Amino acid sequence: MTKETAGTLATRTAGLVDFRATLEWDEAPPGPPSCLPSPAPFFRHDLGVDLDPAGTGMRVSGTIRAPTERGLGAGLELVMRAVGNAAALSGAVLEMRAFLECPPRAVPPGPLQELALYLWRNNFPARFAPSWEPAETGALPLGAGGEEEPLRDLLRESPFWKPS
Repeated sequence: MTKETAGTLATRTAGLVDFRATLEWDEAPPGPPSCLPSPAPFFRHDLGVDLDPAGTGMRVSGTIRAPTERGLGAGLELVMRAVGNAAALSGAVLEMRAFLECPPRAVPPGPLQELALYLWRNNFPARFAPSWEPAETGALPLGAGGEEEPLRDLLRESPFWKPS
């Protein structure tokens, strides 16, 4: 179950990239460079910046998400470009690492439609939308936002669906 609106069945799930960067200076710059891009419609991030107490180092860390491979790649490129530009303009030595934790994926339509029918037949609203949350392969992501217990109870009654 996801934090999406209750009854939302994910047609796609987001891919997730773990991103880390370190910027280091011989002397503390006058002000820390701005290096985080604004999220765009095709990607989101939860990146944060930590300055070391001496002011000669800065760490950027967090995740980048997108429901498509193209969006994930473009989001990663924007983040890397922003951090690289900040390092170049401030004279920092830069180290960046990115790790694909899980790729975006399409959810098989057959089981998704079966789950939607099961919800509708039991008077629970269902809708289809991409999810910004990653999901395990084989899982059918279902939004529970505020209705987790009623949904879990409904799924427990079924011999075909198991809530996670």
